[in-house]
Amino acid sequence: MKPTTDSNPARDQAPDPTTGPTTGPAPDLARDLIRRQESLAAERGNLDQLWQEIADLVLPLRADFTHLRQPGEKRAQKIFDGTAGQAAENLAAGLWGLITNAANDWFTLRADLAEEEETAETKLWLDEVTRRMRASFAGNGQRFYARVMELYADLVTFGTGIFYVEEVPETGRIHYSCRHLSECFIAENARDEVDTLFRRFQFTARQAVSRWGEACHPALQRAAEKEPDRRFAFLHAVMPREAGGMEGRAMSAHDAETPFVSHYVDVEHGLLLASGFYHEFPYQVPRWSTATRGLYGDSPAMLALPDIKMLNAMSKTTIIAAQKSVDPPLLAVDEVAVRGLRTHPGGIIYGGLDENGRRRYEPLQAGGNIGLGLELEEQRREAVRQAFYFSLLLMVQQPNQTATEVLARQEEKLRLMGPHLGRIQAEFLDPLIRRQFGIMRRANQLPPPPRQLQARGVRIEYVSPLARAQRAGEGAAIVRALEALAPIGAVKPEIYDNIDADAAARALTQSFGAPNHLLRSKAAVADLRAAAAPPPGNPADAVDAAGATYATDATDAGAALLEAMTGGAA
Repeated sequence: MKPTTDSNPARDQAPDPTTGPTTGPAPDLARDLIRRQESLAAERGNLDQLWQEIADLVLPLRADFTHLRQPGEKRAQKIFDGTAGQAAENLAAGLWGLITNAANDWFTLRADLAEEEETAETKLWLDEVTRRMRASFAGNGQRFYARVMELYADLVTFGTGIFYVEEVPETGRIHYSCRHLSECFIAENARDEVDTLFRRFQFTARQAVSRWGEACHPALQRAAEKEPDRRFAFLHAVMPREAGGMEGRAMSAHDAETPFVSHYVDVEHGLLLASGFYHEFPYQVPRWSTATRGLYGDSPAMLALPDIKMLNAMSKTTIIAAQKSVDPPLLAVDEVAVRGLRTHPGGIIYGGLDENGRRRYEPLQAGGNIGLGLELEEQRREAVRQAFYFSLLLMVQQPNQTATEVLARQEEKLRLMGPHLGRIQAEFLDPLIRRQFGIMRRANQLPPPPRQLQARGVRIEYVSPLARAQRAGEGAAIVRALEALAPIGAVKPEIYDNIDADAAARALTQSFGAPNHLLRSKAAVADLRAAAAPPPGNPADAVDAAGATYATDATDAGAALLEAMTGGAA
């Protein structure tokens, strides 16, 4: 990500992808795009069936892969135990709170420079740009934070999520949305990066005419007048410019420099409605993991699917057994004997006793072991919870832990989340923030960069709770090293000369996630110490005084350093 001083909106702002030029071989291009989307859809047919099965048991509100459900239709008929759905929602909410929490700073911008090389102007510019970008994410009624929760739910359930960031020139706002995975079909480039996406969706006739106007087919315009709520299928295709079918089409020199091309197609009439360009790929497509080496990701729900299916089957059986135990069937001589039998509460069963006072009807006691069923169910529930990292998200609920124990637990638990956090950062957060930065820069919403950054790049540093926890291992190592040195330091205090206290203090402070402005620069520390130093005297006297008090000072300094860094844990 590279800042620039050229912020001419007429040149930096790409045309709205819905209103770009449409001259050229539109019919052939439209049919080619429709055929490619159908080919991508056919290739993932087996995945759609798997996602439908997972959605039916874990996320029924998104169960629209193999067939389109009507609004208000019942969706939870196959669920007899809600453990999987609750665990998935808990993990999604945990990712929201640990990665992109609206109440915390979760990213900051840094220069591609050493800390001591940064000028005050550069630091102020980075802080101001970071502040404005955070405010933009929080703007428009916290829309980003509301939509990103849907992305995390798709990510942990299906293994792949689709997020869309669109600039709206009319309002100056940025529109965020989580696209349904059933609508989207992706392709990768030679570097295994998703750079092509086809989204097949539905608009009403009224929505289509409102968006594309006279570019719509005459039949669609007539439908907008007579049947405005009738739905039609449309296609949005975004791909690299060299593969976008724009050869021979009119475009400005500025448009020719944009790396991605966009097409909207009326599928029913095979009509190209609009074409345009994007400066950045507008879709972010994070994947939980790609262990199966497929195009789409794998998810915790896929790993836990056998346990989820078994748990639902066992719960159904236990429910039936419990119902039989509480309201057992009756034993009778024949069918005629039970006609008119009143089994409701307070009912009188006439003829229920014979002339000798013995019961004519007896309940059937099958003797099933409901307790065993409940015990087996709990084992499957625990397996499902662990697949969704349930224990990891409950670490904060373990009281009475020292700082050392907290660091050790975080290092152990979060080692499992490391690969997934790295993939989320690389495939979602990095392109998201770069897209946000580009949109705001083209809209003149960012201050001009300082001279020092005009030839250098800007990198993204994540400071969310989960990112800080991933770096906590370094702090834990420092604490453990100091604890191990304490017994030796009590006997031989000069060993503390091997430790750079300033470097240890900086590393430990950063590993705990303290704000960056809390640390003084190295130059400021040197100036502060120079001002506090005593005036120079007789060097010989200073050497004698230092020799006389070395052991005491070293012991006190080592103990103080250890206590400060471990919080008194030693």
